[in-house]
Amino acid sequence: MIQPHIKEIESVSLLNYDKHVLSNGLPVYYINAGKQALVKVDVIFDAGNTLSSDPVLPAAVNALLNDGTINFTSEQIALMIDGKGAFYMPDVQKDFSQISLYLLNRFAKELLPLLIEMITESVFPQEEIDMYKRNMKQRFLVEHEKVNVQSYQAFNNALFGIDSNYAENTKAEDYDGLEKSSILEFYQKRVKKSPRYVIVSGMIDDELKGEIIKNFENIDISAKQESEKIIVFGNSASTKDWIKIPGIDNNQVSLRIGTPTITSGHKDYWGLSFLTTIVGGYFGSRLNKVIREEKGLTYGVHGHLTNLKHAGFFSIHAELNAANWEEAYEAIIDVFNDLKKNKIDNNVSAL
Repeated sequence: MIQPHIKEIESVSLLNYDKHVLSNGLPVYYINAGKQALVKVDVIFDAGNTLSSDPVLPAAVNALLNDGTINFTSEQIALMIDGKGAFYMPDVQKDFSQISLYLLNRFAKELLPLLIEMITESVFPQEEIDMYKRNMKQRFLVEHEKVNVQSYQAFNNALFGIDSNYAENTKAEDYDGLEKSSILEFYQKRVKKSPRYVIVSGMIDDELKGEIIKNFENIDISAKQESEKIIVFGNSASTKDWIKIPGIDNNQVSLRIGTPTITSGHKDYWGLSFLTTIVGGYFGSRLNKVIREEKGLTYGVHGHLTNLKHAGFFSIHAELNAANWEEAYEAIIDVFNDLKKNKIDNNVSAL
């Protein structure tokens, strides 16, 4: 078998965007990048998990936006979206939340008004809230039996502290405490009149832009966001080198190693991002070659550079047999010691 010729990347062409500020002050970013007549519409809100003392409230508000408005039930909304071949996806992260709608251009006139109504006129029916609480509590109980979830929670809390806004301190009973009044209060304050910006990507023409402008200008952007006091690194951040969590499954170990680091605004961020890729960002990375290919200790070991609004951290994660984790840890340390002593080969950099 003849190996395919490797062609070096000579240049990288990034897509340009156009910014348009609507009459109500809402910024819209257009990324014209499609050959098919479809688009993705992202609406981003300052409504992430760091902005509530209730760890499950932001996700609940975000997830329930499509479960009932003043004019449509959750079933009707689902039928309208599915019937047009569209796809709706909510998402909540630490600092922001967003809702995304994938749709064919020809259905923008029907679906964009529905999206606006979900943002501005959601009613959060009690039966939908009760169903959400039951489902999410059960999912939480199942997920938190997994060692990788337990290790992520312990790692995150050791890094930031349990009293940090970035802490992972959700408990199953938190879902029992979700009330419609608190959902409505967070929705009114953080979602209904306060989208931060909109991103439209795909095949964008003047007709689609007209629909975007017509619909999103209807949002009353009048809610003033109060500055929130964010505790990034709390007093309870761990000073221990090791945190070991005994689990029910004594055969599997989830190993996480990491440290706080710089954020994307730092001049060295992209250099660190490049280094993270070389260390553990793909199957041919140094960690994968040593721990996966040479030693056969895991199916995969991964390096991550996580960028948050107020902090950043570097981490390494691997799932291992309980008998192998110490050997894997030593191998990880060896890889980093080698990086300290030896420069990265130019051929590796070119890849």
